[in-house]
Amino acid sequence: MPTKTFFNLSKEKQSRLIVAASEEFSRVSLNEASINNIIKTAEISRGSFYQYFENKEDLYYYYLGLLKRDTHAMLVESFKEADGDLFEGLRIFFPQVLTLIMHKEKIAFFKHLFLHMDYRTGTEVAPDTVRHCESNKKSKDTLKKYINVEKLDLVDVADFPILIKFMMSTLFGTIGEGFNKKSSEEEIISRFNKKMKWIEHGVRKDPSN
Repeated sequence: MPTKTFFNLSKEKQSRLIVAASEEFSRVSLNEASINNIIKTAEISRGSFYQYFENKEDLYYYYLGLLKRDTHAMLVESFKEADGDLFEGLRIFFPQVLTLIMHKEKIAFFKHLFLHMDYRTGTEVAPDTVRHCESNKKSKDTLKKYINVEKLDLVDVADFPILIKFMMSTLFGTIGEGFNKKSSEEEIISRFNKKMKWIEHGVRKDPSN
């Protein structure tokens, strides 16, 4: 998270640094990103940068957090619309979040993110309600509140966050595949829905048919 010094800056100066971060993290992946390029574009000194952020990773995840602010509400509303059905809720949510990711102004950033995703990035990009669920943190909007767990074959309560992590991994992995294969949004959605069908109903044929 940024320091208090960053939040004490004028909105114009904050915005200038965020725009510089957007340009650099859209140009290359996090590992290849240059603080020198960021401070040059933002017209600040290296010393000033470190007064605002600990390192480039700190700035990167703050910027990512700004981009995904709406995903929390989108996910909750999707499960409400699906009457608590986990699979239907994700089928509703996926096209919405994909449209957000594929927006022409942000697509370059998200392409680098999903093609170079590691464990931390996968955790950070998840909607906040999912992260609370996975870490067992208390939240007034805990995901379990919106999902009908009675429809799920879970052995104990500890299985729920494992399931959610698996589902989100499938969701993010499908988006990454889409970027790698240069697929259309329609193709990515179709691939995701197929995976949801496999997980929900299995892939083994019924021998009675």
